[in-house]
Amino acid sequence: MNFLRTLLIILLSTLGTGTASAQTPTLVGDWKGESICVGEVGACKDEQVVYHITVDPSDATKVKIAADKLVNGKPEFMGDIHLKYDASKNTLVGELESPRYHGVWEFTVKGNMMWGTLSLLPERRIGRQIRVTRDESSKGNATMTEHATGTFEVKLAPQDDKSSDSSMGRMTIDKQWQGEMVGTSRGQMLTGGDFKTGSAGYVAMEKFSGTIKGRKGSFIFQHTATMTAGQGDLTITVVPNSGTEDLKGIAGKLTIKIEGGKHYYDLEYSVAP
Repeated sequence: MNFLRTLLIILLSTLGTGTASAQTPTLVGDWKGESICVGEVGACKDEQVVYHITVDPSDATKVKIAADKLVNGKPEFMGDIHLKYDASKNTLVGELESPRYHGVWEFTVKGNMMWGTLSLLPERRIGRQIRVTRDESSKGNATMTEHATGTFEVKLAPQDDKSSDSSMGRMTIDKQWQGEMVGTSRGQMLTGGDFKTGSAGYVAMEKFSGTIKGRKGSFIFQHTATMTAGQGDLTITVVPNSGTEDLKGIAGKLTIKIEGGKHYYDLEYSVAP
C-alpha cells in the first residue's frame, strides 16, 4: 500500500499545483436591449429582447440564455441559446441551428453591457446585431455565485483489501476545513495507475459536514482525476441535491492548490432560494 499512497500524493500535488480557475463575471440575471436586423434576411424584424442568463453551477464556462422578444410589451419566448464562456477574452460563443437558420452567436461582455452578432453560415454574413444591458433589478432575484476560500488538512489511510494487484487500491479520506468553510469531511477513494510512467487516476466520494459562511449543513463532493505522464486534470463537484439544512440546494465546484506543502481551496457555489 505504500506504493499507492506515494502515487496518490504525487497525483494530488500535480493536480493541485497552480492558481484557481478564472472566475466568471456576474452574468446571471436579466439583460434587456435590442436585436437589429442587418441586410435582407428573409422575414427578419428588429426586436426588443430580454435575455435571462444562467450559468451551469458545475461548469462556469457553460452559459444559457433563455431569449424573449417583447410583443406589445409582453415577453414571447423564442428559445434557448447555449454558449461557451472564454474568461481570457470575456466572450460568449455558441451555435444556432434551426429549421430556418444555421449560424454562430458571438457576444462580448463588459461590466453591465453585452453586445454581439449572429453570423449566418456558411458565408458568415452578419444577420443580427445585439446590444443589451443588465437589468439591475433582477440581480436580487437570481441565484448568485459565491466563493468560499481557506485551507484544509487531509489524512489518507490505505485500506487493505488483501489483493495481490498493486496497481489498484482504496483509501479513506479524513479532512479538517478552516476558513470560510469550517467542519470535517470523510470519504472513500479508489486509485489506480502505474507509478513508473507517472500515469494514474482516482475517483472519490466525500461528505462535508459543517458551515459555509455561517450556513450549517452537509453535502457530498464527487472527485474525478486523471494524470497522464505527469500532466493531470482534476474535477471536484458538489453532487446535485446532496445538500441538507441551510445548505439544501447547494451546487458548485471546488478548486485546490498546494503551495509550500499547504492545501488551499476555493469553493465556487450557489444555494438555490
